[in-house]
Amino acid sequence: MKKIFLLLTLLYTSIAMSKTLYVTGNNVPVFDSKGKQIGVMARGTFGEEISQSGDKTILKVQGYLKKDDEKTLYATKNLMMPLISFDGTNKQASLEVSIATANLSDDQSKAWADAEFLYYDTCSMCHSAHAPKEHTMIEWDGVFNTMRAFAMPTDQEADTIIQYLRAHATDGYATDDEDDE
Repeated sequence: MKKIFLLLTLLYTSIAMSKTLYVTGNNVPVFDSKGKQIGVMARGTFGEEISQSGDKTILKVQGYLKKDDEKTLYATKNLMMPLISFDGTNKQASLEVSIATANLSDDQSKAWADAEFLYYDTCSMCHSAHAPKEHTMIEWDGVFNTMRAFAMPTDQEADTIIQYLRAHATDGYATDDEDDE
């Protein structure tokens, strides 16, 4: 009985102590357990912290696989938001990766802060910018592609804005704006 209690206590402690960390930059390199770069992780995506080793954090990430696409692990069930874009092939929906600790935050809003500013700054030049939760990811693709010609963001800015809009859409995975409503 003592062994079961100890095991349950350890399990509860490890679950309670694990924390979700968010990627704070665009296309942040991720590494395997041997230190070899295996791909890049998208801004705002997340994983559960397993441990730290030097300047790296080991994350457990879980996503969705698309049939006939072994280069991408997706963050959303609709397969529109990449979680990791792999240099080689991947066939696992759940894996452990290593990422520079400096590129992670436990505050989701910090991961999106500059992207949010860029969206509102760019898209309110002509009109009041819409709240991202007003549309689905697919709707944002259409709206943004129409308005892009007027706002004229660079390609990099456009990528950041559409990623922000998709992540915060009604069917997106970001939750940092739930307190704003």
